[in-house]
Amino acid sequence: MQNDLVIKNIATVVSGDLEKGVIKDADTIVIRKGLIAGIGKEAGLDLSGIDLVVDADGQTVCPGFIDCHIHNTLDDYAPQRGAVGTYSDALFYGTTTMISEGEQGPGWPRFYDDAIGCKAAAILSKRVFDHFRPGGGLKFHGGALVLVHGLTEADFKEMHDAGVWLIAEIGGGGLSDPAEVAPMLEWAKKYDFFYSIHLAPPSIPGSSWVTSDMILKFQPHKVAHTNGGSTAVSYDHIEKLMEESTIPLELVVNGNFVNFNKILRRLDEKKQLNRIVFGSDAPTGQASLPGAINRAIVKAAALNDIPAWKAIAMATGNSADLYGLNTGKIEVGREADIQVIDCPPGSVGQDALAAIENGDPFGNSLVIVDGRIIAYRGKDSRPTARFCKINGEKSYVSGITEHLFFPPQLARHYENF
Repeated sequence: MQNDLVIKNIATVVSGDLEKGVIKDADTIVIRKGLIAGIGKEAGLDLSGIDLVVDADGQTVCPGFIDCHIHNTLDDYAPQRGAVGTYSDALFYGTTTMISEGEQGPGWPRFYDDAIGCKAAAILSKRVFDHFRPGGGLKFHGGALVLVHGLTEADFKEMHDAGVWLIAEIGGGGLSDPAEVAPMLEWAKKYDFFYSIHLAPPSIPGSSWVTSDMILKFQPHKVAHTNGGSTAVSYDHIEKLMEESTIPLELVVNGNFVNFNKILRRLDEKKQLNRIVFGSDAPTGQASLPGAINRAIVKAAALNDIPAWKAIAMATGNSADLYGLNTGKIEVGREADIQVIDCPPGSVGQDALAAIENGDPFGNSLVIVDGRIIAYRGKDSRPTARFCKINGEKSYVSGITEHLFFPPQLARHYENF
């Protein structure tokens, strides 16, 4: 599959970059070999040699979303909910990348203070998701090590050499006592691990109380579910982190609603929205939510007078910058993880951005990963007011049964492109 594609007749290109915002004078995107090769007016771009052309029919294009907080197992399955296809569903909603905050499932070593098992689980999970793409395209960064007693510097080196680079949220299970965690975080820094610390009171068995003072001491790369996972700390802890640090803060849609909004408003005042990223905390956090990032975007924009393109950047470019990913932005040279979104029929907003700012869930009509069409007409995020044409042929949802149960599949005669 050559992964060459043209998307034309775009009304609005949302860059996913807080500095660039909406890309002006662009109605076409060219993708070659899975990477974005050109952005601009159709007449000024080289479209030669590309056989697959998507007509966006005046819709909005933005990067695929990045979910920064998943508690996964090794398959496309959520054991807490007994739900199959959890990550595939999220892909069809437009989330093209997920990042583990600690794998889990019945009998997993993390629940039994098993250092050998946790090391093995991290290496196995990383290796599994190096090759496994849920839904045929989702980029899943797995293998997040849970800190337990007995881990040594040699273990960290072995995991690093095996490709493991994530440490699961500290406080969400495993060790959290500062005296026990401190030497392990020194090893983590030495071997280039990304680590986060959660901010929340104990809310499930095994979770721990972690204070803002501990977070400031250890300076993690990210504060996980800053607004609660799902119960929140008192706001003074959050305020301290916002005022005394520049640590990125993750918001989850199932956390405390009041703190979600207060954090956004304060960081907007401080001109520090670049610190915000979104996660689902799925499949925990009260529910398994394939559309969690979509909901976080609407909630952030509509309830806080934040432009929709900025809310989208929090779910895309901010996360890509934080984790060092070559996706999350509409930019030449980036991996072509792109989606076409639109307002739902009947919305007071005339396009996806206006619908979001008015509080309407937006629809998803096309999902692309590495230049390959993954979902045509999305999943049940919402129907779209407009539809894409592929090589001149228009396809749309013909009725309620198709809309609710069958829309993600790509038409057979396009599969060879």
